[in-house]
Amino acid sequence: MILYLTATAAVIFCSAYVLSAAERQAYAPVPQGMIPRGILRGRVFLAGIFAILFLILALRVNVGNDYAKYVEFMHLARFGGYVPTEPGFNLLAWVSYRFFGKEHYLFCFAFMGFVTVACFLFALDRLSEHFFESFAMFMLLGYYFQSISTVRYYLALAVVSCGIVCLLKDDLPRFVLLVLFAASFHKSALVVLILYPLAKCTFSKWFLAVLTAAGAGAFLLREQVLRLVLFLYPTYRETAYAAGGEGSLVSILRCVAVLALAAFVDRRSFHGRREPGEEAGIRMRRFCCHCSLLALYLYLFTGYIPVVSRIGYYLTFTQIFYLPMLIRRIPGERVRRIAACGAVLCCLGFFVLLMRHAGDDGMRILPYQTFFFHDMPPILSDMGYQTGG
Repeated sequence: MILYLTATAAVIFCSAYVLSAAERQAYAPVPQGMIPRGILRGRVFLAGIFAILFLILALRVNVGNDYAKYVEFMHLARFGGYVPTEPGFNLLAWVSYRFFGKEHYLFCFAFMGFVTVACFLFALDRLSEHFFESFAMFMLLGYYFQSISTVRYYLALAVVSCGIVCLLKDDLPRFVLLVLFAASFHKSALVVLILYPLAKCTFSKWFLAVLTAAGAGAFLLREQVLRLVLFLYPTYRETAYAAGGEGSLVSILRCVAVLALAAFVDRRSFHGRREPGEEAGIRMRRFCCHCSLLALYLYLFTGYIPVVSRIGYYLTFTQIFYLPMLIRRIPGERVRRIAACGAVLCCLGFFVLLMRHAGDDGMRILPYQTFFFHDMPPILSDMGYQTGG
């Protein structure tokens, strides 16, 4: 745990010197070929953040709830056996194993870690108004540490977050390509092909009424919807997930709090009306607001869907950009400070709980082990081979 705490403190400290794309635009023009000192310093610290986060992912062995299972899947993919993982993951294992001439699963995890960290940092740089605030939420709310355990899903989430940048610039071809690449590692990413363009639209009162009616219908027809989900995700059959989920009260309260704050301080992004000469940031805030609203509908009406949080995270992830924007727009310095302190305390509280359960089944990122000092335990195929021999 000392490693995680030290790394978290170090990267959050470094992030205070990193300027987001929006902050870099405020710099005065300089002669061609020269970089302002503040921007150069930020790039150095950003490289340091990347190095720390990437090395933790790349040097680990048998750390994370799915690590051993993925090593087994890579072994089966090498020999053309059946694996339930997506083609991008299987192709990565097959190509890397063929290239190195052995089962080099360490390279596969390092590659996925590189893509995950790089994409998350790129999205934070381009989508946040202030890098430090969004990055601190990113670390304290556990997005990085969850990527140690749930490797494929958080790689998909990271790539999809880059797709938001393209979508807000109306670059639909790149958005679709990024989502398809993410889906090649975790097919849940395909839902954003509907959810993100929907969140980008204007939400009228009639649209909200239709959305509410559709949500109520999904709630009343839960058996039929659950049957459809199990058809699309057959791996959930014969498991505890087949009985349905239980929703997430914490996620519901989080969405309600964000939307209530948006209604109070940022009504333009809440009701979606365009105004002449509106700021470029309103488009981003409107998108984030609608993502939180869609997530609230999802948790309220379809909380029974197995692992509904995997869909909800694609929507609530935008809150690490949106909440700092809202807090900075609260009128009155005293109220603004109280709201900021409340947000910090909530994030710290969540981080403490996360670390307390970091070694539990379902996450298992503690104890941290590196291949320098530890060996990978035998996988099922190895034990089967030894037994058969």
